[in-house]
Amino acid sequence: MTNYEGIGTLKLECPQMHPVGRILKEAPHQQVVYDPGAQLGPRRFWPDEEDQPRFTIRCRQCDKPVSEATSTLQDKHRNLLFNITESTETATLPFV
Repeated sequence: MTNYEGIGTLKLECPQMHPVGRILKEAPHQQVVYDPGAQLGPRRFWPDEEDQPRFTIRCRQCDKPVSEATSTLQDKHRNLLFNITESTETATLPFV
């Protein structure tokens, strides 16, 4: 069994299961970042001011905005970071 505590990737998708980015922490000593995907832009620290109180992003395939409370996503990612057996989970964000 591998211990992944302190690292994790929360994959974000729209209700139609299209990827809209990832919230990740690749090493215990690194900060949490949002990765929109290599073709869409660089990673950035997450959450920043524009992500409060809701994190909203547009699905590039549906061309519709999806959103979730930032605190809900932080809780899901934090629980993943403390999970010693899993390092990846998926969160479906509802359409706005």
